[in-house]
Amino acid sequence: MNLTYLQTFLVVAEESSFTKAAEILDVSKGLVSRHVQRLEETLNTKLFHRTTRSISLTEVGEELYTKAKQIQLLAIEAEMRIKDLTQEVSGDLKVTAPIEFGRALCRHIIPSFRELYPKINLVLDFGPMKKKIESGDFDVAFRAYDELPNDVVAKDLGFIRNVLVSSASYVKNHEQNVIEDIHRCDFILNSQNERWNQLELIKDKQKYNVEVTGTLSSNTYSSILELVLQGVGIASLPYYLVEELLESNELIQIFPEWSVKAHKFSMVYAQRRVTPKKLVTFNQVVTQWLESNHLYTI
Repeated sequence: MNLTYLQTFLVVAEESSFTKAAEILDVSKGLVSRHVQRLEETLNTKLFHRTTRSISLTEVGEELYTKAKQIQLLAIEAEMRIKDLTQEVSGDLKVTAPIEFGRALCRHIIPSFRELYPKINLVLDFGPMKKKIESGDFDVAFRAYDELPNDVVAKDLGFIRNVLVSSASYVKNHEQNVIEDIHRCDFILNSQNERWNQLELIKDKQKYNVEVTGTLSSNTYSSILELVLQGVGIASLPYYLVEELLESNELIQIFPEWSVKAHKFSMVYAQRRVTPKKLVTFNQVVTQWLESNHLYTI
C-alpha cells in the first residue's frame, strides 16, 4: 500500500472534501483524486460514497480510516523518537513540588542538571497547591497523592523518611531515654493534615505507633522548623529538610535509631504515547539521586 496515497485518503476523510484536502496538502485537486483512485484500485473497493454535493466513507472506508489514524500516530511517534536520538535535549521543562522538596531539588539536582543540559529551560513552581499535570500545565510533579488524577502516570518514590528533631536547649531540659518517653514529649503538631501527627516509627523490623500531642501547631514545615530552632518542642520533619542542620548540630535528632514513615511520595507526569527525552532524563536523575540517598525515603 502506498503510504502517500493513504495520507491523502486520511486528509480527504477528515475534511470530507477533495478540494479542502488539496489545499491542506498544497497539491492539485486532480492529484488528490488520482491518489484516492489508485488506493481504491489497489484495495479493489470503493472508499467513498460520492454525490455532487458531498462525500462520505463507505464501510470499508471507515475501517481503513481507523487503521490510517493508527499508522499516522506511529509515524509521529517514530519521528519524535528519532529526534530524541539525534537532537540535543532542549525546550521547556516545567516542574512542580512542595516548597521544602523544591529546596532539596535546588540544592542537589538543579545546578548539575543545568550544566549537563544547558538548552533545557527549567520552569520551577514550588508550593502547596497541586498543579494540573494531565492538562499539560506542568510536565512533572512531586507530590503525596491520596488519589491520582485521571490520565497521569505515577512513579512510586517510596515513603518520605521523617526524623524527630529538637534544639539542643530543649534536649537539656527534657531527657529522652527510651521510645516510650515519646508520650511525655511536647510536640509541635502539623495542622495541615492531622493524620501526620499519627506517627509510625520504624527501627529495623520493629514498629511503634503513637499519636503525638502538643499545645502548638502550624501548617507548614518551614514554620514548624523555625519553632523547633527556637526550642519550643519536638517535631517530625523530613530528613532532606533538616539534614544540614543536623550535620551542623543546630538540631538534635531525638531517638536517632528510629525513623518516621511519613506519607507516600510519587513522581507524576501526564500519560502519553511518547514521553519526551527531556522528561525521561530529568526523571532518571531525580530517581538516581533518591536511590543514592537512602536516608530520604523508606
